[in-house]
Amino acid sequence: MTGLPDDRAATGRGIALMVAGIFVVSVMDALIKWLTASYPSIQIVMLRSLFGLIPLFVIVSFWGGVAALRTRRPGIQLLRAAFGASAMVGFFHALSVLGLAETVTLAFSSPLFVTLLSMPVLGERVGPRRLSATIVGFVGVVIVVRPGAEIFNFDALIPIAASFCFAMTMLLARRISSTETSVSMTFYTTLAGLVAGTAGTLWASGTPSGWIAPLPADWGLFLMLGLLGGVGQFLVTSSFRHAEAAVIAPFEYTALIWATLFGLALWNEIPDGMTLLGGAIVIGAGLYIGYRETRLGKKTEGPGAMPGPSP
Repeated sequence: MTGLPDDRAATGRGIALMVAGIFVVSVMDALIKWLTASYPSIQIVMLRSLFGLIPLFVIVSFWGGVAALRTRRPGIQLLRAAFGASAMVGFFHALSVLGLAETVTLAFSSPLFVTLLSMPVLGERVGPRRLSATIVGFVGVVIVVRPGAEIFNFDALIPIAASFCFAMTMLLARRISSTETSVSMTFYTTLAGLVAGTAGTLWASGTPSGWIAPLPADWGLFLMLGLLGGVGQFLVTSSFRHAEAAVIAPFEYTALIWATLFGLALWNEIPDGMTLLGGAIVIGAGLYIGYRETRLGKKTEGPGAMPGPSP
């Protein structure tokens, strides 16, 4: 950046796109939680993925057709898609059993996993500053989860596991970004979500948690899920094209503000002091890690790249 008016305007557009994208994703997260009151989370995964393919098909048609989906690394694409589907299943289930703000806060542990896993997966060197920030971030996660306390909920481990899976999708994306298109990676991950959701729904069809025929009005909500996911991801991805990652990445954490507001307005959820304290520590650690990666000339990938904390 040179500090010229055009640069300031571009930075402003980047920030606006990030804020808008995170808001769209946050609406999707709230809608997912709303639907989990009436439908199994695995069924929501299936229908969200099904309708999520609609905007992807449109993008593919403008991106060069089927050629945009060709892959030179099918093995890693498959592995990445499996991790992405697992993250989606875990996060959607977490939204059905935990508060919205708590789930989003724990999902922000993904940048911490990215830092730790970048060593064995990518062979990158992680310096003592980022490693220390990562340890501090996980202390924040422990504060939110509170293992050993009477208030401890085993379900709180689910969004953490989902964050681990999502971190793997980001790291594997780095490994194959030179040969694979972003639209192909998004397409195969969404397709894997459809396969996992369909298989899970069929497996549970003989149980009380199996398929529940959506009400006519709810089909529109499921369609909206797919569209919100596609639009949110597009907005967040576009934001990084207009401004430096270090400038706009902090605005990803506005997701926690929206999650708190939606949780309060729709479910009367009020995060307790320990959740807010742990969330502040996790966010602070994530911001520092993003700052250090930018200083080192690396691409910053925060939770919004998924989009947001939601797959």
